[in-house]
Amino acid sequence: MSLGSVVAPLVIALGRMTLGRKFALTALIVLAPALLLALALLARGQLALGGLALFAALAAAYALVALRAQLSSAVADLASMAARLASGERSIAPAPTTADELGAVATTLAAVAADSAMTDLTRKAIVDHAVDGILVIDDADLVTTFNPAAEGIFGYSAAEIIGEPIARLIPNPLHRQYKLISIGGEVTGCRKDGTLFPMDMTSGRLVMGDQRLYVVILRDITRRKQVEEELQRARDDAEAASRAKSTFLANMSHELRTPLNAIIGYSELLLEDFGDLEQQLIQSDLERISRAGHHLLGLISDILDISKIEAGKMEVRYERFALAPMIGDVEAAVSQLARRNGNTLTVSYSGDPPELYSDPTKVRQILINLLGNAAKFTEGGSISLQVTHEGGPPALVPAGTVVVGMPPMVVFEVADTGIGMTREQLARLFEPFVQADETTTRRYGGTGLGLAITRRYCQMLGGTVEVRSAPGEGSTFTVRLPTGVSAEAGASPESQASV
Repeated sequence: MSLGSVVAPLVIALGRMTLGRKFALTALIVLAPALLLALALLARGQLALGGLALFAALAAAYALVALRAQLSSAVADLASMAARLASGERSIAPAPTTADELGAVATTLAAVAADSAMTDLTRKAIVDHAVDGILVIDDADLVTTFNPAAEGIFGYSAAEIIGEPIARLIPNPLHRQYKLISIGGEVTGCRKDGTLFPMDMTSGRLVMGDQRLYVVILRDITRRKQVEEELQRARDDAEAASRAKSTFLANMSHELRTPLNAIIGYSELLLEDFGDLEQQLIQSDLERISRAGHHLLGLISDILDISKIEAGKMEVRYERFALAPMIGDVEAAVSQLARRNGNTLTVSYSGDPPELYSDPTKVRQILINLLGNAAKFTEGGSISLQVTHEGGPPALVPAGTVVVGMPPMVVFEVADTGIGMTREQLARLFEPFVQADETTTRRYGGTGLGLAITRRYCQMLGGTVEVRSAPGEGSTFTVRLPTGVSAEAGASPESQASV
């Protein structure tokens, strides 16, 4: 049997007693035998031994009384420290200052109080100097903390709001939205003067035993909302101005083109007259005028076309037409430009060229733009146009026929061996007024609108345009256009005339 098991019943019994009773029991156990021994010795006449035993008993009693007084004082000091710490006091000197375990406990309590004081100061500094409003709300919807920033936001003092329901600050029915635990939700706040304003709210929950507290961070976003509205108005105004510009240019299309066409026409008439008179010098000047006029007409036409598209005034006029004659016209129109840079132009078909039900003017312009670009950016190389079919027979399907799967498409592939493009240049290729870079613009000229118009036309006709290219390896543009099955089977040209 161990010593611990022997004294365990006494330890349990002492644990149920007060400090005074513990000392009384200890004194009884220690002093009673000594006193009985002293009295017995004195009764037998052994005065010396009896007096010595009595003196020992009295000395033990004195020591026990002194120890009880010291321990009672130390325990009282510790109880006082604990009560002051529980009441929120943080600047506490250790007491008692004895060298025993009770003194060590007092020193630890004083250190804990000092650490708590620093933590409280830090927390108070953060809350008091935060630029956002910070509120703590209990489970009964009552405000328990209201920092200075919140006072500035709502116009209330902390004394006016602490203990009041949150509904005074966030009107019903959104006053309990803080319990949803969210980041960045927008709610409506109510100032002291009754004005409502938008707020950004972030909330979190603290669970302390059976008590739940909600920490709410609020920010007045009135100014931000005003800036957003101003930006929206500015964007709307800019878009309206852009639409007005595009509408103006679209309406001015005829007025701009008519005099330029007259200049070109008269220069060509004069060229014919001076050609008969063999006035070579004047003829050369007139040829320059004619070329410059045609070039300027092309630039203005591109600008007016993109403006018409942006203004929504570009029309699509569907009709049935044979593709082969159109490709012949395109080849004749582009061949001179191709030969000017020492290029060869080849056109090939896979099977018979189909008939199309589309807008012939726009299909022709798509091919001229792509082949013209290839001729402009290729020197001493080759340019090819290959026409193939996808998704079904090239011929038109009779009206009323149900088409299953991919609709019939005609594919135009324009390839060249020119300068090619980088990945960065390809990313911006179809943007209006954009060319590969400034060097390309200076060397080759142009408005940068040809490919933008090409893509818009392809989209308007229900098709797509794709490009593959690498620097120094040339470029390949692939255009896919429907042959017109859906247009003839389910819609009339008039119903698809406006885009």
